[in-house]
Amino acid sequence: MKNPWIAGILSFVFPGIGHLYLGKVKKGLLLVIINIISILTIGLIVGIFGMLIVWIYSIFDSVKLARTSNAVAT
Repeated sequence: MKNPWIAGILSFVFPGIGHLYLGKVKKGLLLVIINIISILTIGLIVGIFGMLIVWIYSIFDSVKLARTSNAVAT
């Protein structure tokens, strides 16, 4: 059983880490890489919006994945 709060907090700290906690390695690494690219391009408008979109998506998706995986496990 994975805790949705922990997954959400980890994704809040750095997008993709919550997915890694849930065992979704490919998706987690992809989100980490996209976030790093967004950070490197933050001087551009695209980087700012990209980082915000990835950050918000990562938080909500990791919480949703934790809840659905816990529901399947029970």
